[in-house]
Amino acid sequence: MDDLARLIEHVMAEKDWTLSTLARRSGLSTSTLHSWKSGDRATGNRGPSPDKLRQLADGAGIPVATVFEAAGRHVPAPMDDEDERRFVQLFRSLDSADRRVIEATMQAMGERRRAAK
Repeated sequence: MDDLARLIEHVMAEKDWTLSTLARRSGLSTSTLHSWKSGDRATGNRGPSPDKLRQLADGAGIPVATVFEAAGRHVPAPMDDEDERRFVQLFRSLDSADRRVIEATMQAMGERRRAAK
């Protein structure tokens, strides 16, 4: 989280933005950004969610990989539109019980990757 705090400070200084400006541009709350910037662990053991990290990257105009690395998260591999369409189509073809199994499996894989660090 220290690296994420430094990244937020760097973005704000480089662009001459306030925390409120960064919040507005990223669609994140000022309180969320403040907790990340101050190193507050209110985000839980897992840290910021991937969706919120992507919002920060988009709002700040910096690469998603940079934000994920600063947050100490696994950098997601790029996925082209065709791969995403295929995965979504396969997922939609499953019944709700199988969807829960796939979701639990994916979460376990993510947890295993984080534990290996």
